Amino acid sequence: MIDRVDEDQLGGVIRDVLRPRADVWRLWTEPEFIQRWFWASPEGTEAEFVPEVGQSWRVVSPNVSVGGQILEVVPGEKLVFTMRWTGDNHTLEVDIRLLDDPAGGTTIEISESGFTSAAEKAEHVAGWEASLARLSRLPLDGGMQL
Repeated sequence: MIDRVDEDQLGGVIRDVLRPRADVWRLWTEPEFIQRWFWASPEGTEAEFVPEVGQSWRVVSPNVSVGGQILEVVPGEKLVFTMRWTGDNHTLEVDIRLLDDPAGGTTIEISESGFTSAAEKAEHVAGWEASLARLSRLPLDGGMQL
């Protein structure tokens, strides 16, 4: 696995993972996987996610929740959605791109817009980095890879 963070390209985070795009797409779009990688502590986390334009989505834990609406879907390639955290007074837009990696894996590019401050953007970059590290280790057959 190759880790790379680039705040200039697409205004967000880039991560290369050594797994096929179809597997990465499943990890991004199937609730049973989302609830296991989205936050550091998956206990009590529930996810609702249907990758269809116009559908609402959410991830809820005992301490925090986030949700939004699906804006654009290109299966296996692109996912765009709004995101609003409970208690926030503004909505962000998130653009996820999955690209073939030269090493045979997948490059995940995340871009977000709608931040109210540089500090908020930095928090989201750090949050995506941590979440993508968990996603990259999560097998499709249960458990966590090392």
